[in-house]
Amino acid sequence: MDKNKSHQWNFAFDAMPILFHSQTDSFMKFLDKDGVKFLKFWWDHVGDKLEESRRVSAAGLTFDCEDIDKKTRLAIITLPSPRADGEAYFLGMVARPERRFAMVRLYTSDCYVLFRDDSVNQPHRTTLAYLTPQAHVRPRGVGLTPTLQEFRRVIKYRLEKKKK
Repeated sequence: MDKNKSHQWNFAFDAMPILFHSQTDSFMKFLDKDGVKFLKFWWDHVGDKLEESRRVSAAGLTFDCEDIDKKTRLAIITLPSPRADGEAYFLGMVARPERRFAMVRLYTSDCYVLFRDDSVNQPHRTTLAYLTPQAHVRPRGVGLTPTLQEFRRVIKYRLEKKKK
């Protein structure tokens, strides 16, 4: 956790990807069971580790889950509107069944983020990125319209492309 970054940044770029990638099945079960209550618990948990002036309300924090196929689920988390450069609009979490090789758990999940990027020279100052299991950001495109429908479309397109 980076105490110099915003509440929203720490939630979207640190807490959620690490939690999702490390415990994908449990994450999806809790999301299905408790929904926004589960997300707000983690929002507040992240906020508790920051100084008071960096904390913000979870107003606007929602999610939507969808089955892509028999083994793939997509959860899209809509975050409160970004207030600063680098803050996220959406998180797209792709859950697949866990696989193991001997005692080692193989990562089968994917996590994408659409975030505000003021350095982009496009009408929509956004960047789409992949978040690794260690929460490293890997940019995948710029200038995407920051709407839920467009984000969902791009994630589904990437999943289709990956299948081929």
